[in-house]
Amino acid sequence: MLEPSDLLREAILSTLPRIPEESLRHMVEKLIQQGVETEEDLQYVREEDIQEFMKPIQCRKLLDAWKYKEPVPISSTPRQIFPCIQQDQSSSFSSSSQSSPPTSPLPARANWPDSFQVNWDQMPPSLKTAIQNGKRPSPADRRQMIRVLVDDMRKIEVNPSRAQCLIIARNIVRQYPQSFTDAMDDRKTTVGAGHESLLYQIKTRIEHLNRNNTVAHHRKAKNGHGDQPQRGPADTYGCTQWQPELPPEETEVSLENKRQKLIAIFSHEGSSGMERAEVLQLMVATYCLQRQMINASPAPALADVKNKWPYLFFPRSMCAHFELLTNIPVVRKMEAFLEEHGRNILEFFKQNPTNADVKAVLYRSDCSVTALNILPVLMAHFKEPLDALIIETDVSATPAIVQMTVSLPDTPRLIVVEVMCEGTSFLLGLAVLFSSYYNFSLQYQHDAACTLEFIQRCCIDINPERGTKASNEMVHSKKSGKMVKKKATSVNPHVCTLIKKLSDFKWNFV
Repeated sequence: MLEPSDLLREAILSTLPRIPEESLRHMVEKLIQQGVETEEDLQYVREEDIQEFMKPIQCRKLLDAWKYKEPVPISSTPRQIFPCIQQDQSSSFSSSSQSSPPTSPLPARANWPDSFQVNWDQMPPSLKTAIQNGKRPSPADRRQMIRVLVDDMRKIEVNPSRAQCLIIARNIVRQYPQSFTDAMDDRKTTVGAGHESLLYQIKTRIEHLNRNNTVAHHRKAKNGHGDQPQRGPADTYGCTQWQPELPPEETEVSLENKRQKLIAIFSHEGSSGMERAEVLQLMVATYCLQRQMINASPAPALADVKNKWPYLFFPRSMCAHFELLTNIPVVRKMEAFLEEHGRNILEFFKQNPTNADVKAVLYRSDCSVTALNILPVLMAHFKEPLDALIIETDVSATPAIVQMTVSLPDTPRLIVVEVMCEGTSFLLGLAVLFSSYYNFSLQYQHDAACTLEFIQRCCIDINPERGTKASNEMVHSKKSGKMVKKKATSVNPHVCTLIKKLSDFKWNFV
């Protein structure tokens, strides 16, 4: 039987897998001190018991999950969601301790996914071997697993909700992370919560089987007590220092004096002042004032921000501001990503060109591992136009000429000359371009949303479980040609699918 501390850790992590380890440890200690010994005891925990360790919404999510847990008899061993694979026993899949789901329909219970058992006996032998060895199953085996899994789920409920599918997908990934976690490789850079591609496959299979079943499509009407209205992407998405307090040694007056000093330096030295170490120090010191202006409601015009903070719009300051906002050194992250994964991505598309545009881009490219080569391939794969992020102009064009001759969009673009810049300078420009979406609380434009989210999740490693920076604007449907509102998803399904394909790709091609 699990110790109370282990039971509590599992109960918390099943709902909040990204809770900081220190908060988790203190929370477990306090709950044990208050008398929590079994899973049944969790239903008596109140918000005031745990609110010091997490945010209010996290508290409510946790308490809501515990509220519907079935009591576990003290004399029994803690229930497992489904049987573990014994690494030292090849016959573990046929163990008598495993029970297959019933073959006849059962009355659906709201919490049936919590006790759902995966029927591993019916899975392909090669998939079971892969899981046993901590390897990723082949795409064909994984598809067969989804078919078996969904068939068993539908014996209990014909059209399981996304929330119910999420519980099952999350439990499988938690049990066998090396085989099913969404990641750029088997061990690094988990994407989102790590289970989005599995969830997407399960839900897609269910919708396919129910495509002609109008009864199964019916859902209970939403009411004012439960589901909250959908909101747009949170401005704080992925940020760790959204609006910091004033430094203890500073006041509003002292920081305003520093801002005025920055204005004075800019008026005398212009862009050359950016080379002074003092300027960067002053920009860091006044970070909280910059955030106050940017976060104001209604949001200020960027021209007004530039007038008050002219040095913020230089590459060095943009990257420094992004690092303070997210605690991520954006340029170093991009460089490390290219070094670790750039060659693999190019090799994947060379061996598996996903469409004619990808072939054309690769044909024109020298296939060197640079952001200059990888970005167009990604955009071609997602069928996004290159000018949604990149604007090419004449080599002799100045910024003033570009503003006069080029119709500039409202969303950020990286302007490059016809003679393409070197890989290093392009990567810096791409880092500044991406930083601008976070620094100024901008949404990803529809025409480049997939590429930007791929950069965010795989390259920069910003992977919140909830929320999105994708725009919820009305867009043209490729099927109907009509204007439709995009469906909000925490991880874009096209990005999720590409990540899964990259994960399945044989990385050791050399």
